[in-house]
Amino acid sequence: MVNNIILIGMMGCGKTSVGQVVSQYLKLPFIDTDTMIEDRTKMTIPHIFEQYGESYFRSVESEIARQAATCTNTVIATGGGIVKNPQNMALLGTSGFVVYLRCSPRQLYERTAEDHNRPLLNTAEKQEERLTKLEELLANREPLYTQYSDFIIDAGEATVGELSNVILERVKDEHSGN
Repeated sequence: MVNNIILIGMMGCGKTSVGQVVSQYLKLPFIDTDTMIEDRTKMTIPHIFEQYGESYFRSVESEIARQAATCTNTVIATGGGIVKNPQNMALLGTSGFVVYLRCSPRQLYERTAEDHNRPLLNTAEKQEERLTKLEELLANREPLYTQYSDFIIDAGEATVGELSNVILERVKDEHSGN
């Protein structure tokens, strides 16, 4: 068994949903770094951004990444921007198997269109601006997601169950040395 399973990718790619299913199947604890940030600050992520800005959010996110990296045998869903800090990924990467759930900007747009808890998208006044923002974010982060991942899954058209099965098979292969 690999130590931790760390899920990375853009907002809306399914990290939390897939992580919960994988953790249930493997009977491992599940943590979501965004939830940990909200618990630590006693604020929602949009409120953190509004009150203190993105740089404060990223500093708390780094503290949470350090904490999450100390976990063992845990499934960890990360926030989409955690890859922006190389130290976050150095810590997380050494603590387990990193899976990148990849989606296209259009797929991410469709999944997040009605979600108003996404501070980096909430500045877009029109829906087409949201798509443009997602395209920009993904263009900046895609090289990082690819660099830091041990395994990439196309999460665009697959169901949560299908994605979970792919991860479970890969973890089984890693454990058996394949």
